[in-house]
Amino acid sequence: MRLWTYLKEAMLARPGQTVCENGASMTYEEMVVFAESFSQRIAGEACCAVLCSSEMAASMALLSCFAAGVTAVPLSPRYGELSCNKILDKISPTCVITDQDSRLQAIHIKQARYSPPRRHPALIMCTSGTTGTPKGAMLSEKNILLNVKDIGAYFAIGPEDRILIARPLYHCAVLVGEFLTALVKGTNIRFFSGTFNPGELLHLIKEHSITALGGTPTLLGMMARFLREPGSLPLKHIAISGECMGKPVGKQIAAAFKGADIYHVYGLTEAGPRVSFLPPGLFNRYPDCVGIPLPSVSLKITDKDGQEVPDGTEGMLWVKSGSVMMGYYHDPAYTAKALQNGWLCTGDIALINEAGLLKIKGRSDDLIIRAGMNIYPQEIESAVKMDDRVKEALAYAISGPGGSVQIGLKVVGDFSSPDEVKKLCAECLPAFQQPARIELTDKLPKNGSGKMIRGDNHA
Repeated sequence: MRLWTYLKEAMLARPGQTVCENGASMTYEEMVVFAESFSQRIAGEACCAVLCSSEMAASMALLSCFAAGVTAVPLSPRYGELSCNKILDKISPTCVITDQDSRLQAIHIKQARYSPPRRHPALIMCTSGTTGTPKGAMLSEKNILLNVKDIGAYFAIGPEDRILIARPLYHCAVLVGEFLTALVKGTNIRFFSGTFNPGELLHLIKEHSITALGGTPTLLGMMARFLREPGSLPLKHIAISGECMGKPVGKQIAAAFKGADIYHVYGLTEAGPRVSFLPPGLFNRYPDCVGIPLPSVSLKITDKDGQEVPDGTEGMLWVKSGSVMMGYYHDPAYTAKALQNGWLCTGDIALINEAGLLKIKGRSDDLIIRAGMNIYPQEIESAVKMDDRVKEALAYAISGPGGSVQIGLKVVGDFSSPDEVKKLCAECLPAFQQPARIELTDKLPKNGSGKMIRGDNHA
């Protein structure tokens, strides 16, 4: 079945459900009519970039691409002009759909260099566009359909719910895991296209009786701090993704959003995106775990020689599923590195714990090796966050004397001097994790979805 056929049938089964943003609102039926009408304007295009300031407009453009059978490349102004230009230069689409002048329009690009892959992708989702050369993960309609069905099987939202989509559709987790899944489940949708603002999101949740929300640990942790009365929100379903989350932050979120089912989920763009989820009943006990694989997903964890390791042992996480990408757009070298013998290398270090649950330790490229010891920045951050004075923390590697590796730590919190943080670290961290440089700051860098930007932090 075609992706659009599946979405259309689900939407027309509940034609009166709504998609809203600010004062604008459309029913599911009106969205279907619009998508099929606008699809005629882009029919014949090989590839359309979607660059809209409004996420609701972006959703209409993406549905139109699905209806037309045109490859779509989501972009986000929230990531800045440089990021968008890098992706446009990399993919060079034949058309750009934009909402400039407050109306959706398609602009044909005469000098486009887009070259259709051998197999047609429904989406090209670009990663690492801000700090490096973007890679375009190509997802087929089959990839997307399978992942939406798998997510819908466990994510217990329905027609009586109202989901707030507060992150850009540029993210596969948001586009597939929230927007498309909500459409299939018949859930009312409200978009928020503003900048990172936990306080504003709390206001919208109360004002519009929002019952479902997805967000990063950073975003939800900050919302938990802003919330004066724990359990006072109408939220019933929360999905946490996008970053490694330690137990302290997980327990803080659980205490703030009492009464809500909290799903700690894991995935990556190349996997379509969802790989695993932690059932809400296990969240209080295992908040730092991402649970069990989806029905269509197989997992394995290997050592540096590619041999599978026993449960409880850290190693590289590999994924196999019908939702795994077709490959990177015209990048055979990266594709061959990521896809090997039917398995996707996630680049994440993980283990299976004593309860049989998947736990992500961190990105292999974020790993700090100091004096032969493996150090995950997230472990340091989680430890210091157990102190109520710490609002945010970011650990990173720096160069020490003689080429040695040392640790830097940036902290947002209620401290009068770095010496107070140094004392805290001495109390809660082992010697090999002690930071050599501590910096107090007013805020830490975040991307458009509220995810911490690691990158180069030792300036």
